[in-house]
Amino acid sequence: MRQPEQAIVVAPSAGTRVGNVEFLALSRDSPRFNLSIITMAPGRAGPSAHVHDDEDDAFYVLDGELVFVVDDEDVAAPAGTFVLVPPGVLHTFVNRTNTPVRILNIHAPAGFDRRLLSVE
Repeated sequence: MRQPEQAIVVAPSAGTRVGNVEFLALSRDSPRFNLSIITMAPGRAGPSAHVHDDEDDAFYVLDGELVFVVDDEDVAAPAGTFVLVPPGVLHTFVNRTNTPVRILNIHAPAGFDRRLLSVE
């Protein structure tokens, strides 16, 4: 994979969008990770519980509060909470509040964007 020869700068709200996910760092930018902002509407659930075989899935709650379900345990995650889900751990998340939630999401290595973009 060819690496960019200059810095990648993404203006506010100018990332690559797939539904409620805005990708800021794509696999074409770096094979090492994807970075996105996920906005969760009030009362909405994330993806069904799943496991990544070869990826770390990291979350930082920017605004609001999510509940992460990790190995069938509910974990409250208000703004400022960091959650790292290593490969092989069953997980999902849900916004059980009446306000939107924004989270920063990092997948390492890259590839998550390609899976979502291929569904569009």
